[in-house]
Amino acid sequence: MPIAKKHRNNELQRTHHAKVLLVDDNADLLKLISLRLKPLKFELKTATSAEEAISILALWRADLVVTDLQMGGISGMELFEHIHSRHPVLPVIILTAHGTIPDAVAATQSGVASYLTKPFDSDTLVRQIQSSLLASGYVADTVTRSECNSWRQHIVTKNPAMETLLSHVAELANSDDVVLFEGEHGTGKEELARALHARSDRADKPLISISFDSAPEEDLEAEMFGRVGGQSEQQQEKLGALMRADGGAILMTDFVGVSAKFLKRLLVAWHAQQATPVNSDQAYKFDVRVLCTTTRIGKFGQNQESLWQMGPKLEFTTLAVPSLDERREDIPLIASHCLNNLKGKSDYQFSNKAIQLLLNADWPGNIRQLINVVKQCANLSNTKIISDTLVKTRIDYNEDSLPPLSNAHRDFEREYLVEVLKRTNGNVTRAADLAQRNRTEFHRLLNKHKIEAKSFRQNP
Repeated sequence: MPIAKKHRNNELQRTHHAKVLLVDDNADLLKLISLRLKPLKFELKTATSAEEAISILALWRADLVVTDLQMGGISGMELFEHIHSRHPVLPVIILTAHGTIPDAVAATQSGVASYLTKPFDSDTLVRQIQSSLLASGYVADTVTRSECNSWRQHIVTKNPAMETLLSHVAELANSDDVVLFEGEHGTGKEELARALHARSDRADKPLISISFDSAPEEDLEAEMFGRVGGQSEQQQEKLGALMRADGGAILMTDFVGVSAKFLKRLLVAWHAQQATPVNSDQAYKFDVRVLCTTTRIGKFGQNQESLWQMGPKLEFTTLAVPSLDERREDIPLIASHCLNNLKGKSDYQFSNKAIQLLLNADWPGNIRQLINVVKQCANLSNTKIISDTLVKTRIDYNEDSLPPLSNAHRDFEREYLVEVLKRTNGNVTRAADLAQRNRTEFHRLLNKHKIEAKSFRQNP
């Protein structure tokens, strides 16, 4: 193969899956450009106005934008200025039938990646797109994302706390520590646990999920440890999760509420990597990584014993999962990601007003509730631009409704801390004593609720 052609093929591969937004008020031209770019394996979206493009970019982060210059309403240069003010490194290519040398010079000096005059050669446009993508650093980011971050492909975020959490997940992936994900209902704890498994060297082995809140304890024992078959229907042979997950991992959700006896048996089995079925003395060995999710860390079991008192010492690591309220900047990203993964709805978008409504809404059910609202809106919308009116009908604004127990507990805890600090004039030592907690735990609670003790101190 000639060197030039080989280099060209390498460039094609390095720009695969780039997200390209095409903007032109000529729908026929959009179709022609889309057909020409289809073999390049770009992820394409189209808009027939700059206003529509702005709505799309609010939810979908493009890697490159190709826009007409002269359009009704907002012009291509105005669209570029809007994009450049928010995403300075996002390359924009401008097309126009009214191009002049002064226009081209002015556009490129303003930061436009390229400027082509209609009618243009499609091969020239392809070369401009690829060179602009490479110059923007797209390739290195994409290679890193596809090769190194595929394990977290279902978790979308730009929140610093979430990125830190994901870095901890990556660091723990190949250890055998038991990892407990703590957080409110609906925050994505199970998805994080699945991401950890996908990042680990056990990824090609099973991940077996068991809910501790879905069955009586005697059934949970058979589900976990297995059962040897008997003569009655109730004693049918059952392969336990520890055996089914051998070489892989077990994900135990809702890790609260079971008896201390069950948890002690489980801890002993984990430590020894050996267990027996519920109705047999014949032991079997297993190699299993344990992952857990819970809304409560520290005390477990019906009698609220400390986990550390129940059995042999194991390596436990707790990771706190932030609520959606603590990562509101992710709401548009999560909504867009959800739409992109809904069958037949990938080209749907929320209007700017609808996005603001989602950002300002209260989400006691966290990501789970947001996704539910997004799906309802997508299924009920008569147009591809989902209106704020429809969003309003799908969000419950009834302030008198009973909040989830986790939210009520959070609100009470915060109000309690505020009251204690008021009574002690912001003195953390006295406040901790009054709350019957040690200073370290009390500081953790203050950090959790983002409360600064010094703000309660009154100057003499």
